[in-house]
Parts: sequence; C-alpha cells; structure tokens
Amino acid sequence: MKSDQGTTNTADSTSAASADATSSASIVPNELIAQYKPKGFTDSDKKKALFVVGDPRKNSVNYDLAYTAMKHFEENGYEVELRDLYDMKFSPVITPEEFYYAKDGTGEPTADVKTEQEFVTKSDEIIFVYPNWHDTPNAITKGYMERVFAKQFAYKSTDKGLEGMLKDKSIFTIMNCGYLGGGRGFIGDGVGISDDVWDQYMKAFKVMDDDMAGFWGVSNKGRFVNDRTPANSSDKYEQELNQLRADLTSYLDKTFI
Repeated sequence: MKSDQGTTNTADSTSAASADATSSASIVPNELIAQYKPKGFTDSDKKKALFVVGDPRKNSVNYDLAYTAMKHFEENGYEVELRDLYDMKFSPVITPEEFYYAKDGTGEPTADVKTEQEFVTKSDEIIFVYPNWHDTPNAITKGYMERVFAKQFAYKSTDKGLEGMLKDKSIFTIMNCGYLGGGRGFIGDGVGISDDVWDQYMKAFKVMDDDMAGFWGVSNKGRFVNDRTPANSSDKYEQELNQLRADLTSYLDKTFI
C-alpha cells in the first residue's frame, strides 16, 4: 500500500494509480481547510479522547481527518486533548540515558515523557493519526509509542509473563494512504477494485494493533484507513472531501458513539 507521500511526476492525475501531479502531498485548498482546536482535558467525569498527531502539514488531507474527528468527538460529549508531535518538537529518539527506563522501567521518565504519560492516564480513548509511511507509523509517532508507553507504565513483568497496565482504555488509528482507490474504512471496506489485497493489508494492520493493545492492556478498536484521497486536481474536490469527512464521522459513530 502506497505511503501518503504523493509524487512529483506528471502522470495522469485522474488515474487511480497516480498521485497528484501538482504536489508531493494531498493538500486541502485554503478555502476548504476546516481547522479545529479542541478544548483539552479538564477534571470533569466526561469521557476523554487523546489525539496523538504525527503530521506537520496542517493543510493535508491527513490532518483534515484529525480536525474532523476531534470536532466530532467534542460534539458528542467527549473532552479532547491534542498532542501535535511536530508542534511540540517531540523527540522520537530513545537516548542511551533513557533506554533502560523505556525498556525495563528503571529510573524515572524524562519531563517530556512524564507529561505525555499524564495525558495517557487521563484518557479513555487514545487515537493515533499519521500518514502511512512504509506501512507503519512514521518515526515521530512510533517514537512517541516507544518512549511514552514504557515498561512499568504501560506494562509490567509478572510470574505469568508481561501484563498490560492501561486497563479500560482503547487505541484507534486514523491513517491516510494516498490515492490508490482500494478502500475506505477497515476490513471488509474495499470498494471492488482489489478487495482481497485491501483486506490482506487491513488484516496485517489488525495483527500489529492487536499485539500492541495486548502489550499495553488496552482494547483495540481498529482503524479508519483512507485509501481514496481526492486528487488535488479534481473538479469535484469539495464534494469528495465532504464525503470523506462524512465517511469518517459515520465510522466513528459506529465505533465509539
């Protein structure tokens, strides 16, 4: 499955196999950008959704999915906290000094990791938003997972093996994949182009997510994978973008609301 990186060639932009010829990314036109800033967590008893976003492009289709989802959660009674990893200048690198904290839980977390762990502790739903990057989270998002979800915080050793410590929480992923046209949603949501391949990819993601969820003790609520990104050159771009937003909110309703 192609990464959300686009291409710089001059291929026919109407082809499902080509990305946008005019840009190296799928970009929302300025007049259609719908930025949304969530209000953050409070001490209330409302359910809390933590959004961890690994995308520096505030005008990307991928970030538009984050805006849409955060707004929808708040409109449905959740409190939403945004952790924008690029704005935070979050370092994804486990330094030699903190390697054994992340791996073995020895010592104390660094200040930045402790802050993120406090947000994780308060949250009910943990939602990762990132562009597909070689079929995995991009480095800044993966580094957040590795540094923040450390041993003795997210999991511990027991006589029966490792045990997740983040009970009663869930993880969910929103991921943009560029413009191949294979599907939108998750397993079973292919659109008839190559459904066997679509499901093969989605099942592979489920294996990875289930394993991570079991490691941390959370439930895995799956993914919303968009592989039908509007082409930058489309004369129906606004209509197609609004349909993508509607498909996402409908999926969130089914999964969370």
